[in-house]
Amino acid sequence: MTGSEKQTVHFTANCTVLLAFFVALFFPLGYFAISYQYAVGSLETEAEINAGIISGLGDLVPGSWHSEAHRLDALLSQHNPTQKEKHRILDALGNELAVRGDHPDAPVILRSQPIHYGDKVIGSVEISRSLRPILKKSLLVGIIGLSIAVIVFILLPFRAINRANRQLRDSYDFLRKVMESSANALIVLNLDGTIGMLNGRCTETSGYTAEELLGKGLPELVCPESRDMVIKQLHLVATGAEDLVHFEADLLCKDGSTVTIACGATPVYQEKRIAGTVLSIVNITERRMAVEALRSAKEYTENLIQAASVIILGLDLKGKVTLFNRTAEEVTGYSQEELAGQNWFETVMGAEAFYKMCVAPPQGKDTQRMDACEGQIVTKAGAMRTISWRNSTIIEKGVRIGTLCFGIDITEHRKIEAQLRHSQKMESIGQLAGGVAHDFNNMLSVMLGYAQLGQLETAEATPLWIYLHEIIKAGERSRDMVRKLLAFSRKEIISPRAVNLNEHCLETEKTLSRLIGEEVRFNFSPDPALWTVKIDPSQVDQILMNLAVNARDAMPDGGMLTIKTENVVVNEEFCDYRLDAKPGPYACLSVIDTGTGMDRELVKRIFEPFFTTKEVGRGTGLGLATVYGIVTQNGGFVDVESEPGQGTAFRIYLPSLTGEALPAVHNVPAALCGTGTVLVVEDDDMLRAMATQMLEKIGYRVIQAATPHVALSICGEPSHDIDLVLSDVIMPEMNGLDMARGITDLRPETKVLFMTGYSSDIIAKCGISADRELHYIQKPFDMEGLHAKIIEMRAAC
Repeated sequence: MTGSEKQTVHFTANCTVLLAFFVALFFPLGYFAISYQYAVGSLETEAEINAGIISGLGDLVPGSWHSEAHRLDALLSQHNPTQKEKHRILDALGNELAVRGDHPDAPVILRSQPIHYGDKVIGSVEISRSLRPILKKSLLVGIIGLSIAVIVFILLPFRAINRANRQLRDSYDFLRKVMESSANALIVLNLDGTIGMLNGRCTETSGYTAEELLGKGLPELVCPESRDMVIKQLHLVATGAEDLVHFEADLLCKDGSTVTIACGATPVYQEKRIAGTVLSIVNITERRMAVEALRSAKEYTENLIQAASVIILGLDLKGKVTLFNRTAEEVTGYSQEELAGQNWFETVMGAEAFYKMCVAPPQGKDTQRMDACEGQIVTKAGAMRTISWRNSTIIEKGVRIGTLCFGIDITEHRKIEAQLRHSQKMESIGQLAGGVAHDFNNMLSVMLGYAQLGQLETAEATPLWIYLHEIIKAGERSRDMVRKLLAFSRKEIISPRAVNLNEHCLETEKTLSRLIGEEVRFNFSPDPALWTVKIDPSQVDQILMNLAVNARDAMPDGGMLTIKTENVVVNEEFCDYRLDAKPGPYACLSVIDTGTGMDRELVKRIFEPFFTTKEVGRGTGLGLATVYGIVTQNGGFVDVESEPGQGTAFRIYLPSLTGEALPAVHNVPAALCGTGTVLVVEDDDMLRAMATQMLEKIGYRVIQAATPHVALSICGEPSHDIDLVLSDVIMPEMNGLDMARGITDLRPETKVLFMTGYSSDIIAKCGISADRELHYIQKPFDMEGLHAKIIEMRAAC
């Protein structure tokens, strides 16, 4: 029922009540008033008529009134026998002259009219009538009206009740339809908190029937953890403290399961008083699960973003930072709080990078494709880093809102690439050196060999001898150049032997002085009683050159380079702080400079391959790594002491050699004399002829073989007595190692001396290395060196 309908009903009821009161009260009064006015009017008229009749009597004089009383009595009008009336004629003094009728019952209506005789009033006619009949009739009318009012009062409530019941039934049906059509579960609670009304959604949600739910309290249906909260919220509504409350709870279903519900409660008012509470309940179990799944997915995504080992950066359309992960913080030095909302291209990168990373892709281009670019960033500490970016447009509801950037710090990669290119260049030089070494060494061997042979045929101090001597000197310098080139490329064949570091340092002093330059002063402090070590002398050269170059670069303004040798006995306590150290006696070679020095973090990395603090192009990062490899290969270890501004000291500890004498220095003997038969196996005719003549000049009998197969055939003939085989390594059809194995099978007592001009990597492919118990001599060689090597081999047999 609408408000206007309610007002109409109230107005109609009020009018009906007023009408009943009017009928009951005013209708009897009206009847009385009308009857009274009629009675008064009739009395006045009758009195006026009687007064007129008396005044019209011509023979009636005032003096004869009293004597004519009987006549006057006849003139009075006949009264109505049904009404008690009294008619009187009075003189001017009020004396009664004539009377008719009985005295009426009180109350009485009295009316009089004057009697005129000429211009004088000689008396009056007076008529009185009782009001009792009128009052009786008015009372009767009042009783009738009251009966009608009573009937109205009795019938009106029944009509109103019927109408109210009908309206209540309509309202209930309407409310029931509204509740049943609602998508939410609706519950009406009574004042005592019990369920008084509910819709079908409640039974669907809880599993209970309507009969089971009616009369129960809502707190009984929720989990114990939520019960106190539900009671508190419902109490706020029931007491009127809150007009609307919202809360969530876990509902216990009939089957024992729980569902999460969201409730909205509001009070119901009747006659301005709270009559109950209406609850709207929504099953939000799936919504909560979706929210939890979304929260978990968001948390997982955030953890994934933060744990990613690449830079993840979110930018809006203006280049302001919206996302910044932990790796980005580590690379840039900025925290997320410092950069959030800041313009990336004003803080970290240059403005030119904005067009590479944030400008929308051209029309028709795949907006989801990730574009790659590189750029320089400036860290918080001011360092420059090179970052490789992969950028993807962020689309939301079809609108581009920003850019998601994935970055990888490739600063070290770029440095390593540059170092690798430089290393590859050095490798190319080494390969070139190794490639030409064989042929160049063969030619040098022929030149040096024939020059020596020519000197033997020429008297000393003659011009020809001097010329040949200069040729030999030039050949030796060329030989040393090839060996240095191989040492530079680290492809020289390694031949460890007993070395006195003092003597070797003295031999290389001039070379080191030229290497470090005039700005750096050189000081050598040897220990006269220094123990010998076993190492390839060329490796000592590499150690000294690498450390000297590093020392020179650490002293750009000049300084002091000190090389010191000493004997050291390493104990267990010393080894506890040095992982590579082992107790024992060592010969210590120290290279000390007064340069810029290094901090501890830098010292930890100096032996890493390709790690360098020098500018690109000035260092490969392999020098100290080579030193470390050489030292550890020979059973030693390296100790470094350095402080910023205090210089650096490299101490090379090499195990002392006991029980092995230093090799004697071979001077040119007055007469070279050798005996025995040597089989020369060489595919190069010139070199084979030169080696043959050299051996024959020394005194050996020589058998030549151009190929390994010919050599094996010769060894297979019992008629040939062969004391030694001098063979090349790389030859057609068969390499020297395979040939040596065949010779060993045929003649186990025959030794093979390999001569080679190839580099170590090529020799290694043939299975020959310094670690094997094989003998070899490096081309080019002279007569003295060849003869000494043969004597050494024959003595070892």
